[in-house]
Amino acid sequence: MARRGRRPKGEYPEKKRVFASRIREDTWEMLQRAAARSGRSLSQEFEFRLRRSLDDDEKIESAFGDLKTFGLMKLAAQAVKSMCDLNNLKGHWTANVTAFDEALEVITRTLKGFRPHVLTATNLVTGPPELGKPALVETVREIQAADPTRPLGKVSKRERAMLRLQSELGDLVDRPGRLPEAKHRKTKGRK
Repeated sequence: MARRGRRPKGEYPEKKRVFASRIREDTWEMLQRAAARSGRSLSQEFEFRLRRSLDDDEKIESAFGDLKTFGLMKLAAQAVKSMCDLNNLKGHWTANVTAFDEALEVITRTLKGFRPHVLTATNLVTGPPELGKPALVETVREIQAADPTRPLGKVSKRERAMLRLQSELGDLVDRPGRLPEAKHRKTKGRK
């Protein structure tokens, strides 16, 4: 009979399954640091974070129906947040008629940017609809350009948020069409 390991301790003592997987070195190092900070073993930290992620997905699906809808709503909320006059308001944008109308327009434009492309006999539409505000166009560019293969330690908080949105939007991420890189990005660093 094979020798069994020690009984699991910590938050999840009822563990019965063994899960072996390969992960990137930077992920491993981050997991080790997190385990050391929390006082959990690596196995406990891995399960804690995995369960938290799965619980978050369930909460999102319960509130929004699915991750794609959640991603679109987050993008619409970012578009509202980027409205110029929003910072100058004394109250919330929902209490100001002008700000509310501007937010409604920004939200509508955001959602229309992900509208399925259609071809009709009278009005041929082959390209994606306009996204409007430069901040929204830039955000969609960032989401499309997010690189999931970059080491986590070399990714900013903003880039992680863009990766999350890319994952949540799934195949919708290319719906507005691959937007060309902004000119200021290509010339960045050159003078």
